[in-house]
Amino acid sequence: MDFASQTKVPAQPPTAPECIKFSVPDRSRFAFQHSWFDDEVRADWEKLTLPLREKKLDILEVGSFEGASATWILDNLMSHTDSTMTVIDTFEGGMEHQDQDQAHQYDLASLEDRFWSNVTRCEHVNKLRVMKATSDDALLDLRREGARFDFIYIDASHVAIDVLHDAVICWRMLNLHGTMVFDDFGWKGYLEDCYNPRIAIQSFLQCAKQEVECKATEGQMWVMKVANRIPATRNPDPTLFYWDKGLAVES
Repeated sequence: MDFASQTKVPAQPPTAPECIKFSVPDRSRFAFQHSWFDDEVRADWEKLTLPLREKKLDILEVGSFEGASATWILDNLMSHTDSTMTVIDTFEGGMEHQDQDQAHQYDLASLEDRFWSNVTRCEHVNKLRVMKATSDDALLDLRREGARFDFIYIDASHVAIDVLHDAVICWRMLNLHGTMVFDDFGWKGYLEDCYNPRIAIQSFLQCAKQEVECKATEGQMWVMKVANRIPATRNPDPTLFYWDKGLAVES
């Protein structure tokens, strides 16, 4: 199968400097302090998004950091005249970045400037809407607007309950046959499993099992939304209406 706070939107997003020559495969014009996207997942994206090229797409990215994935999307998936991209980020980092050493290592003070410096080097930056807000706020705003998307990338908070929150709300906005990609499926930044993204992604996939098709890559999970294949069946046995007490979650 093919896999395809406050909202701040600049009235006129910065345009790319005229001196920049655009060449989609060339990433040397960007200045990323961290090359994880290009080193680890870019090759998968180039293959798995082939069916999406040249199509009209409305794309949502939840968490962008310094814009590595956003610039790739702008360069490769925004060629249709009417395509759009929305990015949500606080540009303050996640829970794992908040101590002083991590904030310094990831240079959070310059993060938003680095993001804009990178995305303005993309030809299609004029199709970009940036919502500087938490996903809690921005996703609900998008829902109220009636927003719909064909491709959603979730890479914001790395805390499981936040990932689950983002997944559920984004799923409601994903079009049928659209694709949602979870980053950090293989990441284990915390010793306690209850914090890591993997358990949230697995829980979401179990709850949405009736309308998902999945493909795991190196560290990510690609999910296509399909028509419901598992209709709900009423339980005919009153003696089985309730779970056994032994299955209760231990506190």
